Amino acid sequence: MSTRIYLVTDRDTQTRRLIRAANQAQAVRHAAQSRFDIQVASQDNLVTLLAAGQAVESAAQATEAEPETTA
Repeated sequence: MSTRIYLVTDRDTQTRRLIRAANQAQAVRHAAQSRFDIQVASQDNLVTLLAAGQAVESAAQATEAEPETTA
C-alpha cells in the first residue's frame, strides 16, 4: 500500500505535524489519538449533555465529498 506524508495542523494551537499515512482519514486518526479520548456515550452522558444543549454531530455529513488533493 502506498503512503504519503500529510501535513496535519491543529486549528486550535497551530501545531503542525508530518504524518505518513495511506490517506487523510488515517493521518487525522493518528493525530487525534494523542489529543482525544473517545468512548461510546452512556445513557447518563446523553441525558446530561443533551439537557445542557449539546447537539449530536454527524461524522458522516462532515466527511462527505472531501476530495484528496495531489501535490
